[in-house]
Amino acid sequence: MKKVLKSTLAALMVVSFTGCVSTSDINVESVQSEKANLDAYKTYQFIEGSGIAKDVNKKVLTQNVAVSAKIEEMINVELAKKGKVPTAKDPDFFVAYLGGTDMEAVSKVLDKNGKETITKSPEAAMVLMLVDADSGAIIWMSTADGEIKNGTEEEKKVRLEYAVKKMLHGV
Repeated sequence: MKKVLKSTLAALMVVSFTGCVSTSDINVESVQSEKANLDAYKTYQFIEGSGIAKDVNKKVLTQNVAVSAKIEEMINVELAKKGKVPTAKDPDFFVAYLGGTDMEAVSKVLDKNGKETITKSPEAAMVLMLVDADSGAIIWMSTADGEIKNGTEEEKKVRLEYAVKKMLHGV
């Protein structure tokens, strides 16, 4: 009984915690090919080279392997909910995504007196495409962008999960 109570309490804490994470700054836009019947696509494979860049301000982009792995796991979870299955060969569609952060981004803010102030406002963005494996046509494309918020790893994970879920809504 004590174990059940602890588990329930822990679950309630997680639910209440995730409800407090702000996602209002995350903008997501998606578009589907008019010709594509997404229900007909069942198997997929990630396109090699997809991933999240470490720093978009560098001349040479390098992949952030840890974040890319988390994103792929989140995409797998969302696609599985929609009946899509990863495969090693002969997929119905490919998944391609690319994202990065701009830690040097700035934004203009007006105070109540109309005075403009420029502040550092790091941002992140990601594009996700589903591509027909036979024709190479893009059947679904989604973009997401938002501010980079300081917070715990769990808060960052919740924000990423929110973005990926919204990006694949409608697939």
